[in-house]
Amino acid sequence: MSDIAVDIVTPEKLAFSGRVAEARVPGENGEFGVLPGHTILLSLVRPGVVTLVGTEGPNRFVVGKGFAEAGPERVVILVDSCEPAESVDKVAAQKAKDDALRVLETEPFGSDHYLTAQRELALADARLSV
Repeated sequence: MSDIAVDIVTPEKLAFSGRVAEARVPGENGEFGVLPGHTILLSLVRPGVVTLVGTEGPNRFVVGKGFAEAGPERVVILVDSCEPAESVDKVAAQKAKDDALRVLETEPFGSDHYLTAQRELALADARLSV
């Protein structure tokens, strides 16, 4: 099986480093997949779920915003947060979603608080989806 190297890096740690058959990344313009031999690509990453498909099946991570650089042999994902899907606290995620929705209802569109709440809502939705 042909594979690619993947690193997921946050400001605090190297969250994942390994080889996989396929990586699926939540790009700013939609999810994109990376297979061995992929053309060079630089993309914004939106809060969502990174899925890494290896020999033991898929491994999923909830990530925050950041950047991804893909190439024929390697994918580097630089994000502000990353957590394994199995460690997600669904109760906390639902509370974060409810809080973000309240802010979106009360803050002016485009304000700093509004934009932060949009990111928090997307991250909460990603956590609830895994």
